[in-house]
Amino acid sequence: MTGTLGAGKGTISQLLIERGLRHYSVRDFISKEIEKRGLVVNRDNLVYVGNDLREKNSSSYIVEQVYELAKKDGGNCVIESFRTQGEIDALRKKDDFFLIAIDGNPGIRYSRISERASETDRISFEVFLANEQREIFSYDPNKQNLSKCISMADFKILNNGTIDELKQNVEIILQDIERKTKKAPVSKRSEYLSWDDYFMGVSILSAKRSKDPSTQVGACIVNEDKKIIGIGYNGFPKGCSDEVFPWAREGGFLETKYAYVVHAELNAILNSLGRDLRNCTMYVALFPCNECTKAIIQSGIKRVVYLSDKYADSDSVKASKKMLDAAGVRYDRIIPKEKEIILKFEV
Repeated sequence: MTGTLGAGKGTISQLLIERGLRHYSVRDFISKEIEKRGLVVNRDNLVYVGNDLREKNSSSYIVEQVYELAKKDGGNCVIESFRTQGEIDALRKKDDFFLIAIDGNPGIRYSRISERASETDRISFEVFLANEQREIFSYDPNKQNLSKCISMADFKILNNGTIDELKQNVEIILQDIERKTKKAPVSKRSEYLSWDDYFMGVSILSAKRSKDPSTQVGACIVNEDKKIIGIGYNGFPKGCSDEVFPWAREGGFLETKYAYVVHAELNAILNSLGRDLRNCTMYVALFPCNECTKAIIQSGIKRVVYLSDKYADSDSVKASKKMLDAAGVRYDRIIPKEKEIILKFEV
């Protein structure tokens, strides 16, 4: 396994241990060497001693030593974590080797290491980013090159979601590995959408119904059972013809769309037809304005998932966040696993 700081390598290791795999750690191997040298085990010394061992022996030396320990014990295992191309090249020559890479949003990853608060994790966000930058790339084959390692992975996980989503990804990978090594029966397809991508996709598809020539926004409300109970897009109220009422963005207030348009978020709430929205989640591409935020809070919605915050500096969005924070409504920006979804009207 390879991956960035705080991406979830330890969590995946624990999941694999629970599945019966033995666990071996490159970090533990280097830590023992650090202690032999009478040094303090911290991130700087982990990097320094790791680089020193590779330079004096070979780029794959550490991992090959760990591999020999694993081979002696026998059975399936997980080795955490690869940091140079040479380490991967060396184990590619072994039987049944698969590399899993895990990454995630830097802010989310920093929150994770802050929560676990180990001796090497008590750092500022600036130091966290600097440490990662030091390890992400190098022309020296004996030094960390995480970007290259990640690019060489057989399986990649973007871990920005819940622990359940991570478990689901790991299960899919294990099934794929089992199929490749034991020719297991065909299992379910693995290229399906995550829940967040699915519901955000529904909101974006809904936006295609909007007739606004400048901005099309859709919203989707989902209850705790992951059932859609409200969908909406920006447009005029019933009975207000989009052929008569203005779509202009500039001019006198009554000559612009702003006097008449109902935003996607409010339409989704109204279209829920009186259903209980308490503890629901709203998916919307654009961060809600202050007016829609009032309706979101009053309806009982407890989470807002959005794609873009391009109006973050506007007073409207600042007011929205102030109200959401005060009301205890969570708002999360997601990075979709899929860059695009192509709809084909065929089966």
